[in-house]
Amino acid sequence: MKIAMIGFEGFTDVDLFMPWDLFYRVKDPTYAAFDGEWEVRICADRPRFASYSGLAIDRHEPLSWAEDADAVFIVSGPGSRLKIKDPAFLSSFRLDPSRQLIAAIDSGVLILAALGLLEGLSATTYPSVFAELEAMGVRTERRPLVIHGNVATGGGCLATQDLAAWIVERLIGPQAAAQIVDSVAKVG
Repeated sequence: MKIAMIGFEGFTDVDLFMPWDLFYRVKDPTYAAFDGEWEVRICADRPRFASYSGLAIDRHEPLSWAEDADAVFIVSGPGSRLKIKDPAFLSSFRLDPSRQLIAAIDSGVLILAALGLLEGLSATTYPSVFAELEAMGVRTERRPLVIHGNVATGGGCLATQDLAAWIVERLIGPQAAAQIVDSVAKVG
């Protein structure tokens, strides 16, 4: 299975690194110990890009790699506002919810809307992004997770674990999803 994480200049650190870590735990013998095929790649429109806090990273693959992925996770960040107005970015990959799981967190949901993937659907997002999403014609719901078939949106940075668990549950099963989420839960 192939999971593509879509990043861009000005991404929010936690929205990329938290799900990246959770997806890594799928194969880790200490956590979910999945022994099947599982490949997670960070895809971007440039070879090197930086978060809004200035942390620079290298992509693994170009955006087009996401077209053949089983699941796609779009991160968020202030840079999303530039990407929804960038025709080169938007046309550099095609996603298909009839055969892919597609998830986005916070302002990454704006990218889903710009790609036309939220047409006729409702979505959630970060509290300060609701008005922008509504201006794009998307009906919003103020809750952490909104799922319509193979498309899921998350609202609030910590909803990234819900989106990652949704992908893992759909691709592998509920036990693996619970194991990765439990592995980062607060001690109670």
